[in-house]
Amino acid sequence: MKHIGFICLLPLLLSAGNLADLLELAAKNKSVEASNYSLDAAKAKESSIKSGYLPSITLGGNATYNEIETMLAPEKSRTGYAKASFTIYDGGKREALFEQQQALVNSATYSLSSTKNNVSLNVIYGYYSYLSTLASKEATLQKLEQLNAERYRLEKFLQVGGATGDEVQKIISSIEQTKVDLLNLDNTLNNTLNTLEYLTGARVNVEAGSTIRLQEEGSHDTTRLDILALEESVRSSEAEAKAAKSPFLPTVTLEDTYSRFKYQYANHIYDTDQDYQNTVQLGFQWKVFDFGSTASSYESARYAYLSKNSELAYEKNKASASLKSAQNSYKSALAKIEASEARLKASDMTYELVKKKFQQGIVNNVSYLDALSDKYNAQSGLQAARYDAQYQKAVLLYEMGKEIKGAIQ
Repeated sequence: MKHIGFICLLPLLLSAGNLADLLELAAKNKSVEASNYSLDAAKAKESSIKSGYLPSITLGGNATYNEIETMLAPEKSRTGYAKASFTIYDGGKREALFEQQQALVNSATYSLSSTKNNVSLNVIYGYYSYLSTLASKEATLQKLEQLNAERYRLEKFLQVGGATGDEVQKIISSIEQTKVDLLNLDNTLNNTLNTLEYLTGARVNVEAGSTIRLQEEGSHDTTRLDILALEESVRSSEAEAKAAKSPFLPTVTLEDTYSRFKYQYANHIYDTDQDYQNTVQLGFQWKVFDFGSTASSYESARYAYLSKNSELAYEKNKASASLKSAQNSYKSALAKIEASEARLKASDMTYELVKKKFQQGIVNNVSYLDALSDKYNAQSGLQAARYDAQYQKAVLLYEMGKEIKGAIQ
């Protein structure tokens, strides 16, 4: 009973395998989770930087003992204070840091979307690869069934002298090779399932029927998500260079300190009734010379920005070429479907003709086996072409910077 119960529960342990379900699972894998954490870290850093420029309040206190007492230095004293501080101007560093952190948040946001799209593309490749291999297996099984039928027929003819032993042996050889092909196809299916399982983080059961909707309108105005992330990263580097040269300009601060104190003089002539003070201080600081340290820091940041900007230009050109390649690949995939349909129609007609001639003894079994292989190769080839066209749609969506997951139907 326990075994029966486990068998009944087994389907529940496998995740549904249509493409939308697989992408939903993959959207929660560790790679996407890592990108989510990176975005959270960028947002927390931005909040920290902005909060750091808000007025700060500091509480403090001390107790002092002076061996030599003077009017300004009582023998014993206790002081407590509250200080409010605010940076009015710091050479433009504040604005540059705000811009930098905003760009880093934007970059992390685009990186997250890019990671999701990349994972989706890998899942789609695995999904359609599995279905294409499965179609090849089904065609190979049909071929094996046909070969076994011909073997049975030829063995009957061999018993009455209507066929030769080498003809039967060639059929048997083809049967054995077809069995090896099936083993290889099963191995490919298992490997593809393993890939899908590590991408989704779950055991899956692939189900056919999912397609991808493609709308190419406006594709020339789109940018790939990883390029958008890189653009924001370049903007962040530019802002960092601005912040690096802020020490060239002065810093202005404002402080308000309220103190409560208790002085205890040994000589009571110094006694005073005053026990509090409020001090407002406007501070000004300008570093006029630092042996070129600030200039070197700025040059380092500027070169880092120029390096990233050059990398961005290179990646944009590369992405543009990839988009054109994806568009051409999709067009080729559509043309391949038409060619595969024509090939299947021709191979079906050829096979039926050769089969009749073979059974009548007009052609040898080599011609028959070639026609048989061509028929089933054409069947699996057409399915593979259709599945490849679906995958090429996903590649095109990726290169256009569109969300792949939303195009599944």
